[in-house]
Amino acid sequence: MRQTYRNISLLRLLLLLTTIAGFHSAASAQGSDTARVMKTDSIPKKKKLSLKPAGDFDQRFSFIDKEGVSIWGYRIGLSVNDKYKVGIGGYFLKQESAGIKLDATGIPINQLTKSLYYGTIYYEPFLFRRKRWEMSMVFEIGYGKAELDSTNKIRGRFLTKSEKQDFIPAGMGYSVNLIMPDIKGLHFLTYLGLNGMIGLRKAVFNSDLKYNYDGWYWSIGSAVFLDKIISDLAGGKRRRAAAK
Repeated sequence: MRQTYRNISLLRLLLLLTTIAGFHSAASAQGSDTARVMKTDSIPKKKKLSLKPAGDFDQRFSFIDKEGVSIWGYRIGLSVNDKYKVGIGGYFLKQESAGIKLDATGIPINQLTKSLYYGTIYYEPFLFRRKRWEMSMVFEIGYGKAELDSTNKIRGRFLTKSEKQDFIPAGMGYSVNLIMPDIKGLHFLTYLGLNGMIGLRKAVFNSDLKYNYDGWYWSIGSAVFLDKIISDLAGGKRRRAAAK
C-alpha cells in the first residue's frame, strides 16, 4: 500500500515538474519571439532604389553680343526615387555675322562665324511635384570647344583665320513642367507637356575669343515624361501578375 502511495506521489511530482517545464519553455519561446519581433522592428527598412529614364529636348534662347541666338541641345538621364534627376546633356550653337561693307559683287568683305560645342553633367532636384505640374532646379557644368572663324577680303582675296579654344560652361536655373490632363480614352496625353526654364550661365574662365557667353537664358518647348511611361508600364505588369 505504501509502495503504491509512493508511486502515485512520484507520478504527481513528475506531472508537476513537466507542467512547470512546459510553462517555462512556452514563456521562453514567447519572449524569444517578442525579442525577435522587437529586434526586427527596431531595424529601419532600407528603401528600394527606384531608377527611371528621363530625357527632353533643351533649346535655349538668349542674346550674345546683343544678337538673339538659339542653343540647341538634348538631355538624357535618370530620375532617382522620384526626388531628383541626374544625367548628361549635349549642346550646339552656331552664330554668323557679316560686316556692313560689301565688295563689287555684293559679298561682305568681313564675315565672322562663332561656334560652340559642349557637353554637360547636370543635377536636378525637384522642388514640387503635383499632378499637373512640377518644378525643379537645374545645376550643370560642362566642357567643350569654342571656335571662331573670321573671313576678310585683303587685296582682292578672301582669307580665313580659324581659332579654337577649350570652353568650360556652368549654370543654374529653374525649370517648370506643365503636364497634359488625363482625358478619358486618351491617357497617353499625360506623357506629354510643356517645359519652361529660366537660368543664368557663365564661362568658368574668360575666353580669349571674347565669346561673351555669360548671361541669362530662357527656354520654352515640349516635354516627354519617360518616367511616367515606365511607371504605368510597371503598374500594368503588376496588375496582370496579381490577376493570374
